[in-house]
Amino acid sequence: MAIENALRSAISLKLNAGTKPGGSGMLTKSCSLGKVMAGADKDKIMSVVGALLPVLVYPLYRVERTEVSVIEN
Repeated sequence: MAIENALRSAISLKLNAGTKPGGSGMLTKSCSLGKVMAGADKDKIMSVVGALLPVLVYPLYRVERTEVSVIEN
């Protein structure tokens, strides 16, 4: 039977940096948070993100979580 082990998790904050030249869409910036516990509760993650919002230059429009794990036999 295969076993899956979580290695690491990270959060990426996607920020709205305005409009692309010519008005063709949103210009985005990102800010990453590493060393997030794999499987961390989504409400706790959003609490941390909320605490960071006052120091960000651009408004937040999306939060993404990336989890990396290894699957072995």
